[in-house]
Amino acid sequence: MSRSLEVFNEIYKPYKITRKNNAFILNTMDGNFVVKENPKINYKDLYKYLKSRNFNYIPEMSLDSRDDLLVLEYQDDISIDKEQKALDLIEIVALLHSKTSYFKTITNDKYKEVYEKINNNILYLSNIYDEYFNRFLQEEYIVPSHYLFLRNYTLIYNANKYAKDKLDEWYRMIKDKNKERVALVHNNLKLEHFLKNSDDYLISWDNYTIDSPVLDLYRFYQNEWMNISFSEVFIKYNDGFELLEQEKIFLDILISIPLEIKFSEDELSNCQRVRELINYLASSSKIVFNN
Repeated sequence: MSRSLEVFNEIYKPYKITRKNNAFILNTMDGNFVVKENPKINYKDLYKYLKSRNFNYIPEMSLDSRDDLLVLEYQDDISIDKEQKALDLIEIVALLHSKTSYFKTITNDKYKEVYEKINNNILYLSNIYDEYFNRFLQEEYIVPSHYLFLRNYTLIYNANKYAKDKLDEWYRMIKDKNKERVALVHNNLKLEHFLKNSDDYLISWDNYTIDSPVLDLYRFYQNEWMNISFSEVFIKYNDGFELLEQEKIFLDILISIPLEIKFSEDELSNCQRVRELINYLASSSKIVFNN
């Protein structure tokens, strides 16, 4: 424990300290606090900005916070159904984006760079999966993971092709635009980063940035696609903050790109990886913005 945290302990004399990820939860006679050492962000500026935009779903900062020690009031989290929690979370995120969004002037090179980066990734995945397909077909004795891959190769191929076609459509739509809608995005949305009790709170803002609101939706999907159904989540979001047509297509592209899997010597792990890839493609195909 660092000297800065020891000083805080001397002041508040907590009767219990619990470590959780990169933070400490301190239970004291004056209340409970979350303490982070050497925070990555200037939480004071973030807090002031969000309050100025009438966004209040962020934990209060203690006056005892310093540059090297962030002290937040601890908030309990009640247990509710995951699907309901996801809907409540995305409603707050839609409000965050609506309160902080604006159109930013950009150069034409910005969209070109994004296009080329995603296009290269799609090409890279296509080449990898084509190589797997051709190699596995040549095997005399096909192991279960390779057989599962071959049985579902068409799904992988079609997902890559779909992402490529939508990417070209998106680029034709926006290549001559010089504006991009951006907002303050949390950039690490997970169910565990949303606390629900008498009030609602988004926590763990260490990665926040100014970027396309699509980024929050994509990160949330990447973190939680195995745990919840996202069709209703995205509909709920769009009710609170409607995505532009090019943003819907861009989100569609991102979630349609297959996961990358690498085969190892562990056959059980290989089967699990292929199954996860198939499940991901099945989940992505159900998202509302595919229509």
